[in-house]
Amino acid sequence: MKKIGQSKIVNLVISLVIAILLSAYVLSTKTASLTSNGSDNFSTLIPEKKATLKVPLNLQFDSDNYVAVGAPTTVSVDIEGSGALISAAQSRNDIQASADLRGLKPGQHTVTVALRGVNASLTSTVTPQKITVTIAKKTTTTMPVRVTYDQSKIARGYTVSELVSDPKRVIISGPKTNVEAVDTVAAQVVLQQGIKDTITQAVRLVAYDKSGNVVEVNFDQRTVNVTMTITPADSKKLTLTPEIKNAGNNQYQVSFEPKSVTAYGASDILNAMSDISVPVDINQRQSNGNVNVTLPTITGIVRYDVKNVTAQVTQTTDGGAQSSSSSGASSASSSSH
Repeated sequence: MKKIGQSKIVNLVISLVIAILLSAYVLSTKTASLTSNGSDNFSTLIPEKKATLKVPLNLQFDSDNYVAVGAPTTVSVDIEGSGALISAAQSRNDIQASADLRGLKPGQHTVTVALRGVNASLTSTVTPQKITVTIAKKTTTTMPVRVTYDQSKIARGYTVSELVSDPKRVIISGPKTNVEAVDTVAAQVVLQQGIKDTITQAVRLVAYDKSGNVVEVNFDQRTVNVTMTITPADSKKLTLTPEIKNAGNNQYQVSFEPKSVTAYGASDILNAMSDISVPVDINQRQSNGNVNVTLPTITGIVRYDVKNVTAQVTQTTDGGAQSSSSSGASSASSSSH
């Protein structure tokens, strides 16, 4: 009986040792695995980034003899990967998109868009992946540029005195039917409301047929520089008439220097005027009797050739001593406001 008990104790001790050894082995294996995979786990902590780039689409074909119409000018490229690589792709513009049309006959074709310059560590997708393009024999002609704008945007009293397009003519090309359908090549200038100043603007060209529909053609240059010179619509020389203020019962003689000014503005306003009523405040007289007067603001008049005039004020009568018969001279008339 004693041997049997001792045998059980020995077995328990052996089992405990084996269990400890197995636990130590498993723990060391996990530690080694974590250690060996440390770099991989670190790499998974690098943040990934997504971005969408607009990339010009290059069409490869015999451009001397053929034209390709219907293709977009740019495509969207979605890229995904590490933030550093995404930032580099955005700043360096190395990604190129192209569609190979070489060897294709005239007609409509659907081709695949190919990408180049994408880092191998990035995932990329192009939209659209396929494009439909029409290849046709090339026809060219030269057309004048017609500049258009919204007249209602010009401030009242102003007009467009000169409109210059640089260049004045452009070359258009495309399928014969398209080129022959073009009636006008237009450059539509976009204006802000109430514009008064001369502007120069790069304007995109659009081709239209006789019905005002857009015609698909190619241009030797897509934009032109338009200079729009904006000036007052009309001008007129007007005499100055005094409107005396704060004269009380006294009478004054007023003369202006200069005696007349040139006003610039809307034709309908100027045509209805022969003179300008200029307020002269007697209380503003200087020691020499002069009053510096700012010309009045009048709707439709945008400016004068001078901003201020000098009014020479002379008192002709003292209020109480003047007879009623002497108060009729227009240049010496008085009013109190």
